[in-house]
Amino acid sequence: MFGEFDHSIPVNNEERITAIIAPNGSGKTQCLRLIYALFSKRWSFFNEVKFDSAKFEFSTGFRIEIKKIDAENEDATTLGVEFNTFYPGESLPIVWSPGLASLKNMRMPIERYLPFITRTSANRWTHDHTGEHYSLQELFEQFSDSLPETLKRSLYSDAPIVLMNIINSIDCHLIETQRLLILRDEAEEQHYRDPRPASTLAISKKAQTLRSIIAKELTAYAALSQSLDQSFPRRVISEQRFLSPERLKELLKDLDVKRQSLMSAGILDKEADAPISLPEGNLDYAIARVLSVYVDDTSTKLSSLSTLLLRIQLFKNLIKQRFTTKNVEVSKDGGFEIAAHKSKVPLEKLSSGEQHQLVLFFELLFELKSNALILIDEPELSLHVAWQKKFISDLKSIIALNGFDVILATHSPQLISHWTNIVVELGEVDEK
Repeated sequence: MFGEFDHSIPVNNEERITAIIAPNGSGKTQCLRLIYALFSKRWSFFNEVKFDSAKFEFSTGFRIEIKKIDAENEDATTLGVEFNTFYPGESLPIVWSPGLASLKNMRMPIERYLPFITRTSANRWTHDHTGEHYSLQELFEQFSDSLPETLKRSLYSDAPIVLMNIINSIDCHLIETQRLLILRDEAEEQHYRDPRPASTLAISKKAQTLRSIIAKELTAYAALSQSLDQSFPRRVISEQRFLSPERLKELLKDLDVKRQSLMSAGILDKEADAPISLPEGNLDYAIARVLSVYVDDTSTKLSSLSTLLLRIQLFKNLIKQRFTTKNVEVSKDGGFEIAAHKSKVPLEKLSSGEQHQLVLFFELLFELKSNALILIDEPELSLHVAWQKKFISDLKSIIALNGFDVILATHSPQLISHWTNIVVELGEVDEK
């Protein structure tokens, strides 16, 4: 890399966290971006970065080696990159070089699908709102969701199936330093030419996202409830067993605890499903049979919200440990808010370190799929030493709940603390 460094990064599959620690300028961030570029199919990135080769080895025995080949001029139809895919135990690779199929035929209509883009030279476009510059390849990769499949398929020659199968098996996300604080709202802005704000605070966007997540879960909860309620009379009639009064009281108490937890987490309304109190003594057989089915149904309904509940509880606990004078309040109407001394604190008034932690923990808890590969660049950004020392243990608690793998890049020994077994050193780091 850069004609100077030769890095090897073994992934810690047991701990599910790999920490790359290296001084600035050693290429640790570019290593993360190279990994992300492969699994997000951003082929043009490999053309931009100065490196000779990048090798990816998988536990399945497959290997991918990416090599730079002779650079082309700006109007060339190839990217100057070669992908070599090796089957397990094989020495001869399947070779593929991404390149444009018919560049001249595709340049004319691109603005039709991306009206916020203006062409400025032969193979250069500028974003009307942000001022960012793109090549044709970069446009296709950055705004892929806005382009028809026929146009996208015509851009590059078809990649080998084995290469695509490997890439598609990894759900990879890159969390970069700037995205923890600033988030461009391309999805809402990109179809307009008139000037609009180029960015918004990521923390405000996350609050809206949580509101949407809760709404989606409550919709599924309501659909499940309706389905169970519709079949409730039939199941009561056909029910042959019934629980004892003691067992019913025990289960009803457990359900009330679950219900209270969901209310405290801001998922259910306070007045939702008032608890049932049983009279002392024996219960009529018919009532016991009805309540037995009711207990099963209510447990099924509330359990459908258990994953969301655990994530919200952990989110609130992690933030409470850091914001000693502030609390996170979650609601289905506002997503989340910050309160201090019984007053609301505007999200934009939080310090950069507080915003950083909120956004990062939110993304890890609510926006990732299980078994994803998460790349985090400099998570120590804006964090004082005490927060840095807690980061790995908190990250492990999130991984225990959501089940994903992390590769992070840092130059902070304090962030690593005593977790030396997860460290991959790419150079000496100042201990201060």
